[in-house]
Amino acid sequence: MGCSTESDPLGIKVLDEWHYETIDACRGIDISDNVLVAAASSNGYFRFDITDSDTLELVNHIADINPNTGDDAAYDVAISGSIKDKVFVLDDVDGIVVYFFDGSPSITLDACGNSLTYRSLAINDAIQDTTIVFTLQKHQVDGLPNGFDQYSTSVGIRKYFETLDPFGGETLFENDGCDAAINPSIDAMKIFYADNLLSLTLGGLGVQVYKYEHNSDNPLVPWSSFYVQGGEAESIFSLGQTVIGGFDNDRGCYMALLDSDGEIVGNLSFADGYSINAIDYKSGVLALAAGNDGVLIYDWDESLGLDLKGILNVGNDNYVYDVKVHNDDIYVASENGISIYLSLIHISEPTRLRRISYAVL
Repeated sequence: MGCSTESDPLGIKVLDEWHYETIDACRGIDISDNVLVAAASSNGYFRFDITDSDTLELVNHIADINPNTGDDAAYDVAISGSIKDKVFVLDDVDGIVVYFFDGSPSITLDACGNSLTYRSLAINDAIQDTTIVFTLQKHQVDGLPNGFDQYSTSVGIRKYFETLDPFGGETLFENDGCDAAINPSIDAMKIFYADNLLSLTLGGLGVQVYKYEHNSDNPLVPWSSFYVQGGEAESIFSLGQTVIGGFDNDRGCYMALLDSDGEIVGNLSFADGYSINAIDYKSGVLALAAGNDGVLIYDWDESLGLDLKGILNVGNDNYVYDVKVHNDDIYVASENGISIYLSLIHISEPTRLRRISYAVL
C-alpha cells in the first residue's frame, strides 16, 4: 500500500523518502549499526534491519510486550551491544522488558527503589563486557527508599556482566540488583548518558548534569546545571564536555560548553520559537525533533559553531516525538509512524520533492 504527497524542506534537499506505518504512534526509536528498533505505543515493539538501499526490513514485531498486563505500551527503546545485542523496551506503567537479538528468552527488569514506574532509561556500553543501565523511576508514598522524598524520582544503576553457564553458553546476569543512587524531584522526566556524563531534565528548573564515577560508593556527582527562563526542559543530549537542553514553550535549545570542573565556559541559545522533544547528532549533523513543526537540521562543529541548514517538513498532522541521524539520513518517529529522509544534502534554496510512502503491516 502506498501514497505520494508533496514535501518542501526549507534550505535542504532530500533525495528520497520512505514511510512505515506502525498503526499506533511511534514514540521512540534507536539505531545501532544497521538495526532500528521502535516503540509503537500500544502496538508494542518493532525491530527492523536497515537494508543496503536504506529501506527497512521487518525482523520482529511484538505487539503485546507484557502479556501479564492489559495496558502495556512501548514508549521508549534503547539498544545495547557490549555483551550481546539486545534492546531495552520501556513501558512507563508496567516496567522495562529486554529482548535479545539472538532469540534468547526476554527478561523483565525488577523494581528499582521499590518502583516499577519508569520514565526514561540510558545505556553505558563503554566498559568491556559490561552493560550499565541507568533508569529514571517515579516514587509515590509507600515503599520509598530510605531517606528519599515522597512524590519524587530516583535514578537507578544496574550492572550486567558476561559470564558462562555450567553448560558453556553465555549468560547475562544482574549484579546486586538496582541501586537507586540519587533522588531528583518529581519533575525529572528524561535522562541521557554519554562520555561519563549523566544529564536529566527537571522541568522548569532546567537541566542537571552529573559526573559518573564507575565503581565509586557515590557514582553520580552533581557537576553542572542550567535553565531557560519561561521554558521547561523536555529533551537532553551531550557529547564530550558539551550538553544541550531542549525546552518547551517555544524556547528552543541551550548549549553549554563545560570545563573539567563542570563550569560553563561557553554557551549558545538557538532554535528560538520551537519546542524541542528530542535531539540527535552524527558526523556534523544535529537534528531537533520539534513536534508539529517538523525537524530542524543544523551543521555543528561539536563546539559552539552552529549553522541552521533547514527545516524538514514531515507533513501536516504528524507530530514528531523522536529523531535519529544515521549515515546521511534522518530517521523520524512520529504520530504517523517511522519516516526516513535519505541522503540529506545541504543547499541554499528550498527544493520541492515527491514523497513516496509505504505501509508495513
